[in-house]
Amino acid sequence: MKNIDQELIEWAIEGIQKKYPEDVALLIGQVGGCKTPEDEQNMAFDFFVPATEKGNQLSQTFIIEDMGYDLYPISWKRLQGIVDLKEPRMIFAFMKGEVLYAKSEDEKGRFYAMKQELLANLSNLNITFPKALEYLNTAMEIYQTMMFEDSLGKVRKAAGGISCFLMNSIAMINGQYLRNGYANLTQELEKMTSVPIDFGSLYLELLQASTVEEIQEISHQLIKATRDYFILHKPQDLECSKTEDQIDYDNLADWYQEARYSFRRIEYYAKKESIEECFLLGCFFQIEFDAIQDEFQLMTMDLLEKFNGEHLDEFAQKAKEIEGYIVDVLKEHHAALKIYESLEEFLKESR
Repeated sequence: MKNIDQELIEWAIEGIQKKYPEDVALLIGQVGGCKTPEDEQNMAFDFFVPATEKGNQLSQTFIIEDMGYDLYPISWKRLQGIVDLKEPRMIFAFMKGEVLYAKSEDEKGRFYAMKQELLANLSNLNITFPKALEYLNTAMEIYQTMMFEDSLGKVRKAAGGISCFLMNSIAMINGQYLRNGYANLTQELEKMTSVPIDFGSLYLELLQASTVEEIQEISHQLIKATRDYFILHKPQDLECSKTEDQIDYDNLADWYQEARYSFRRIEYYAKKESIEECFLLGCFFQIEFDAIQDEFQLMTMDLLEKFNGEHLDEFAQKAKEIEGYIVDVLKEHHAALKIYESLEEFLKESR
């Protein structure tokens, strides 16, 4: 078919100027768009940025001959989310985007400034590494659901999601993004400075897999390879989310004073050799430990590694060691612990 990209750009701009002169901030285009390689790779409209709610009315989809077109809105707020790496699949569209029409030079300048902000974010490991971990965690969540599926189609769909989130996470570690969205992913991998061992070959195996069991096993291997890769590439000088003087250790003291009863219960049930109670308390407490570890930058506190139904004394001892460590941290930072030897002492201090 005849290429009509330029005519459609002119049609869109004319529509903005006539119907929405104050309601559309930008019209954005990119070369190629969603064309096939055999199509002419000309500049085509992609999305627009509304300035008002009314501006969203410019949005429409249609087909001319055998080509589908989609003129869709992306708000400034959503663009900022893309800049903040919240929508990895949209980064390529934003970065390829060029201003075809602007309501003012301010809007145009704002768009290109956001592009520079995105590039700066991609070059900052303190931003990209946590995002990469988010994408990895999402892939693992999809995998957990996949393992309960029997439908080949649903398992394949899950594997596709896993692959894309893993590749986005790898791209983040490399300070990059998937430049063609979810197309030509094998070529994207080849361009990256580093990738997980065997990731590329495993991905190709996934494309050829024909059974539920094969797809599930290869997906597991892809996730495992990526997790191992993260361990090797975690930056040693990654900035903490808080500096020590920003941590409120009095809040940790409040947590500990409430949690003291759980430490006490573990000691009691371990002596009673109550396996179920110790197990459930251990699981509950481990969630708490993981949360305060991140919030207060504590060392890893793995209570459940010592859970053994036949040796609950070791489990109780581990809990006691963790409690001692937390108390030491609180004392080191002069946290306001409220510990009383008796009711009389408490009442005296409370008056």
